[in-house]
Amino acid sequence: MKTEKPFNLLRLLAAGVLLAGSSAFMSCSDYDLDERTPDGWGSSIYNWLDEQGDYTITVRMIDDLDYREVLAKTGSKTLFVADDEAYARFFSNNSWGVRNYADLSTSQKKLLLYGSMIDNSIQLQNLSNVEGTPPKEGECMRRFASSTMYDSVRVLKPEDMPNNPYWARYRESGRSMVCMHDQTTVPLVQFIEKMLTNKRITNEDYDFLFNHTAQRQTGDASVNGVKVETPNIRCSNGFIHKMEEVITPLSNMADLIASKPQLSMFNSLLERFCAPYPDRTLNVTRQYNYLYDTNVDTVFQKRFFSEKSQDGEPLELAPDRSAVPALLKFDPEWNAYFSGLNDESGNIVMQRDMAVMMVPSNEALEEYWERGAGRVLKDYYGTWDKVPNDVVVKLLNNNMLQSFISSVPSKFGSILNDANDPMGVSTEAIDSVWLGCNGAVYMTNRVYSPTAYVSVSFPALINQTMKVLDWGITQNQYHVYLNSLNAYYSLFIPTNNSLLEYIDPVSYGKGNTQLFRFYYDESKPVNERVWASVWNYDPETGELGDSLRKETNHDVIVNRLRDILETHIVIGDVEDGHKYYRTKGGTEIRVNNVAQGANGMTVEGSYQVNEGEPIAISYIYDQTKGGNGKSYILEDSPILGTRQTVHDILSQHEEFSKFLELMEGTGLFEQTHDNRNACGGTNVSLFNTYHYTVYVPTNESIEELQQNGQLPSWEDVELAEAEGDLEKKSADSLKITEFVRYHIQDNALFIGAATEGGDYETALINPLTERFFRINATLSDDALAIRDAKGNTRHVVTSDPSLYNLQAREYQYDDKDPSRATSLVTSSSAVVHLIDGPLLNNKDN
Repeated sequence: MKTEKPFNLLRLLAAGVLLAGSSAFMSCSDYDLDERTPDGWGSSIYNWLDEQGDYTITVRMIDDLDYREVLAKTGSKTLFVADDEAYARFFSNNSWGVRNYADLSTSQKKLLLYGSMIDNSIQLQNLSNVEGTPPKEGECMRRFASSTMYDSVRVLKPEDMPNNPYWARYRESGRSMVCMHDQTTVPLVQFIEKMLTNKRITNEDYDFLFNHTAQRQTGDASVNGVKVETPNIRCSNGFIHKMEEVITPLSNMADLIASKPQLSMFNSLLERFCAPYPDRTLNVTRQYNYLYDTNVDTVFQKRFFSEKSQDGEPLELAPDRSAVPALLKFDPEWNAYFSGLNDESGNIVMQRDMAVMMVPSNEALEEYWERGAGRVLKDYYGTWDKVPNDVVVKLLNNNMLQSFISSVPSKFGSILNDANDPMGVSTEAIDSVWLGCNGAVYMTNRVYSPTAYVSVSFPALINQTMKVLDWGITQNQYHVYLNSLNAYYSLFIPTNNSLLEYIDPVSYGKGNTQLFRFYYDESKPVNERVWASVWNYDPETGELGDSLRKETNHDVIVNRLRDILETHIVIGDVEDGHKYYRTKGGTEIRVNNVAQGANGMTVEGSYQVNEGEPIAISYIYDQTKGGNGKSYILEDSPILGTRQTVHDILSQHEEFSKFLELMEGTGLFEQTHDNRNACGGTNVSLFNTYHYTVYVPTNESIEELQQNGQLPSWEDVELAEAEGDLEKKSADSLKITEFVRYHIQDNALFIGAATEGGDYETALINPLTERFFRINATLSDDALAIRDAKGNTRHVVTSDPSLYNLQAREYQYDDKDPSRATSLVTSSSAVVHLIDGPLLNNKDN
């Protein structure tokens, strides 16, 4: 280690500033501590230590570091101090390799003195309070020590540098580098009774954290794992807390893991995600050169690519400003890590909590790779070195727990995995615990594997040809949903190639249909990796028109991929013998030729059913063993939603003409929703982000009702108006509208889907109960029967396949002018069936 100049101007200046504003717990404003000591306050910290006679090591250290002036006169400080007997024990057994005081370097002396000091005067019981007015009791478990990042700076030899491309040129140079392992101050970790009680950390939890060597009793307090022997020795410029043993600074989690040979395999995976970041301003370098009387070109710091790094900000770019391959949950090298949001000052939010990393031993990781859940990785990649970073990061992140407070044994049941399911952590699986300054490292004898490795989305994670959808899964946070092992999924995965053929549903409201061609660019930052070229498109000929733009807007891209995901996920088994299956988004897909398997089995969305051709399934991944379903690979086209609305379908068939005539006069069609959202066509205003069934009585049955006087026509309404009979006009209009509403049902029922039956709400409200009228429907394998309120049973007419199971989808956009719309706001789906007679409610004659 380098030896710093004894005189530290910055430290003295900092001490003066801290003294000026250190009145949170004890006020010295009425006294000039440089001139005299307040009555009854006793000796200064330095004088008290010197007078006792058994703190000679600490006193000598203070003198050697030119810190006597601070601790003899000014304040205010809190010192956690060990006596000479404790130092004798320290010199006889320590990891630094020092055997007596003379062996200590200047840097080590600073770590021992400044690393066991706080720049404030705090009694023991108040150490657990977070600053504020009033202070928040029992909230504080960490405090920054008086040390600085310059007190001990590492010089990395090439052979000690991480083995990844970001370090390669430094390793290959053969030269050492000055590298700070995080440019933030190292905190002290304190366990005080009030904090433990407030955070519901039990004595058994505490003993577990110290590998069952502590046997904590109520009222015990410790700092960095060392028990406080005699607290609250009051001095004129602060407090001394006598410790049972010598306090040494705690390493951060990354350094702890790197220092343990038994964790080397995990560490090699973790260090893929770190890089040396140069001091670009050279401010740190200049200060380092001054303090250590040297002349290095650049001081570096080691940081990890993560969603949360220094100051709570993500670190998404490498030192050369290029995109990084993937992000850890947090930076394990960040000393001042905090969980949650940075909604308070960095000092205060850091005090409340820290993190945990569960790290499997080499033996456990080897077992996982050879015979455990990791075998799927070995079978696919062969060696750990060949497993891509965006796959490895799933394993790492699953074992990075963001809250220490929530990850002690008494709370193990609340620890969730990457699917937000209980992880099943047990104390039996944890062989050792090491406490760090930013969290604890639990060494496990098993691997807590991410469910991503057995999920239906796993093929998209590991296959470069499916990266567009994999990115969409992550950006839309669907990984939690798809990773759940509490459901069976059928996931249809369009390859990157098939996503060159996505017909944009937002363009259905525009003059020309448009096609999105999605691309994946790994060189971009994580959030910018997918973009699309947009083209005019003729769906009848399949020909591209003009190239319109390059779409890079993150929200637009994510919006379309969300639509794709909603129509490609089925909760359930699409090989159970039916033809129609409901997707997560409420649309229906049609599956055929299941028995033929890959290259025979086909799937169709409503667009393919109405206007296109079936899509072949090119490959099937079976994730049912230990997983949650099957994945079906689409290489030709994604599943697409039709542009046809209910109005379009009714207009296309003469057999629906009488019902359409009635419905068009009701005002139930719209082209703009709430004067805010443009529609993709002429939509049904009753639809609201759900799936529906529209029953259409035959023309003949409607005409018979009208001839019998049971149902007015719009001609009858016009006649009443012409005759000035406004009461009859209103009554007849209402009767027609209620008739139409009674034929629209929540829940889309397809003949060929799984059988079901029961009472279903219609769109007609009963004014007496203010609830929707219901009809009873029974769906069998090849028929659908509906019973109305009067006991009439109607049947879907299945003699003509073009008159039942007709699919519609209706869209709403983010602007009332469809030409300006950029995103889908919502959509609804419907199935239209011809039935052999009208449905009558209790209000009908």
